[in-house]
Amino acid sequence: MTYSPPFVATYRLQLRNGMDLDQARDLLPWLSELGASHLYLSPLFHAASGSTHGYDVIDPNAVDPVLGGEAAFIALSDAARTAGIGLVLDIVPNHMAFTPENPFVADILRHGRDSRFAHVFDIDWNKGPLHFPVLDGTVGDVLASGQIAVVGTEQDPALTIYAETYPLRLTPLARQLVEEGGLDAPALTALLSEQWWSVGDWRETADAIIHRRFFNITGLIGVMQEDPSVFELTHRWIVEHVRAGRIQGLRVDHIDGLARPGDYLRRLREAVGTVPVWAEKIVKPGEDIPESWPIEGMTGYEFMTPVTRLLTNGTGLAVMRDAAAGAVPANMQAEVRTVRRQLLGGALAPELRRVETAASAAMSAPAQTRIGVAEAVADLAVNWPVYRSYAADGCPLAPRFEALRAPGLPGTLIDLLHGAENDTEKGGTARNFAGRFEQLTGALTAKSEEDTVFFRMIAYLPFCEVGAEPDLTTMTVGQFSRVMQERSSQWPLGLNTLSTHDTKRSADARAAVVALSHFPGLAARLLSAAGERARSHDLPPRWGLYALQSALMLRGEPEAPERLSAHLSKAMREAKDLSQHEAPDEQAESRLADLGRELLDAVAKGEGGEADEWSRFDRRREQIVLAQVVLQLTAPGIPDIYQGCELPASNLTDPDNRRAVDFARLTQVESASSLSARKRNLTRRILHLRHSYADLFTRGDYALIEEPGCWRIVRTLGSKVVVVEMPLPRGTSPGEWQISVFE
Repeated sequence: MTYSPPFVATYRLQLRNGMDLDQARDLLPWLSELGASHLYLSPLFHAASGSTHGYDVIDPNAVDPVLGGEAAFIALSDAARTAGIGLVLDIVPNHMAFTPENPFVADILRHGRDSRFAHVFDIDWNKGPLHFPVLDGTVGDVLASGQIAVVGTEQDPALTIYAETYPLRLTPLARQLVEEGGLDAPALTALLSEQWWSVGDWRETADAIIHRRFFNITGLIGVMQEDPSVFELTHRWIVEHVRAGRIQGLRVDHIDGLARPGDYLRRLREAVGTVPVWAEKIVKPGEDIPESWPIEGMTGYEFMTPVTRLLTNGTGLAVMRDAAAGAVPANMQAEVRTVRRQLLGGALAPELRRVETAASAAMSAPAQTRIGVAEAVADLAVNWPVYRSYAADGCPLAPRFEALRAPGLPGTLIDLLHGAENDTEKGGTARNFAGRFEQLTGALTAKSEEDTVFFRMIAYLPFCEVGAEPDLTTMTVGQFSRVMQERSSQWPLGLNTLSTHDTKRSADARAAVVALSHFPGLAARLLSAAGERARSHDLPPRWGLYALQSALMLRGEPEAPERLSAHLSKAMREAKDLSQHEAPDEQAESRLADLGRELLDAVAKGEGGEADEWSRFDRRREQIVLAQVVLQLTAPGIPDIYQGCELPASNLTDPDNRRAVDFARLTQVESASSLSARKRNLTRRILHLRHSYADLFTRGDYALIEEPGCWRIVRTLGSKVVVVEMPLPRGTSPGEWQISVFE
């Protein structure tokens, strides 16, 4: 039976880390009181053991037992329906966990390309055996340490490596070794040589990887969703429960990872009918997704940036950038190109080789020209201006890409992308190249920008955010109003978010630095002192600027010293210059942690400014926190509230933003004047207003108007008008906000 409550607002809940489906069911009364219409769940499928996030799925057709299994999901769905709340599920079509714990992978390990599941994954068998770079040393080293053993039976032989069980081919040698129960180096070498898979040192054998990964994460393997039989196999549970009326919306994770996302979305739409679908997609300024995609919109990253730009003070932004001059890269695009070159020569080298192979096949290139093909692919990818084109989906290549055409091979690659539009035959080489190239550019853009340069060009951290760019400018009230009007006409049901499990910082954390932009003098003094402190710790001044802004975000927060230290270590590794995830410099990280604690103590004491200045700063931060709430909840589209963010929530990059939420605190009675009470009550009041005027808020006209002392948001649909008046977030007094309804 179809059950479809009107969309008013979604509430994103992270499962695992202490939250299972039964506990999610216990939150339904609070969500009803708050005014959320839908509970939006992170992936609930059976994931690898110990998963903290659920994106490492091992069985897409089963609910994870650690979350309560199938019975708990059905109980949650039934209770949600009784409460008048729908369920939105986050699904993961692009990849699964690359581990023998995954039954699909385990079958491939035993049977190789003859496995009934070999077609499920994106594996290039022509490159050699399926490789697991999981060893900390050579095979001999690991055997000598007692971490490899032969186990199982003659009918089910296997190797255990670091307590992980790898199925073996059913060969006489495997059966013999199981029967004997012993294993020496020569026998192990002989045994491994006859497998469909191999293992090696994680530091030395990345070149042997033959599967498509999620970004550069070897533990995740790409799924061939372009194959209809794979789609059917991996979506059986989803389709069954949508048709049973237990699921009211789907969020598609990492749509850019798919070879043909448009084809996938059309297949999904056909399978699930009219159930709303949102695609997780990041767009750069001036980038659009294909209008032909049968979705309600994206997941809201494109909404966050205009809000931040609107609330940022231009004078303070200029001061903060001046303070960073000489300490951060001067040109973002030049820095991005440098990082992309490094990634293609290192972490993403296997992905580059896959694209080169596809390009050579499409051009029928002789072997002697393939080095040139690889260079041409790298040159094109380094300069690619967006996450991806959609040539593999048959979309015309936009004229903007013609600027990348060059004589010789680069021009030929552009011709191939153009040719993919009409290359509709299964196995078409131009289309295959386009898909491979687009999968590479999506990963390369994310890894070079969000995961590297956003930790280098850090003059103003609120712009170093998913969906934003470090060199953005501020936005006027009129510009913001026009952006929202366009959003209303294009994606009236798109999600509007300010914080997610993937944002670099939560909205309230960003608000601290946005508030600093309103105090140019204070900003100049704090940043100058932070740069000097960094030098005293034998660190580049940039890390003082980064640590100062991060400390300001956690000022007054619980466990701030520990959380800041952990975050700064991750930030330094993400920046990939002084330290890296693969080769951390623990001494540099320790010095940065010391610096962070010093700066946290300094801002806690109010150093760098007078007491009155800090008091005004705190009021301004609160104004911005509340302004973000009003802007989000009154905009066209569907507000998406991240867990716990109905109260003040200052979170940094994951795992900090995925910490367990104290849900008992959400309903505690506090002073009506506290920020917690004001934010919660404001959220509740506007959401209940949206319940009463759902069509007006999702589809009605929008205007943001600045008047003396206030901003006025006007939503209109026919004869109905709702006016929300909010105090200027740059005003000198807290002001009052009010709602007026005219019918």
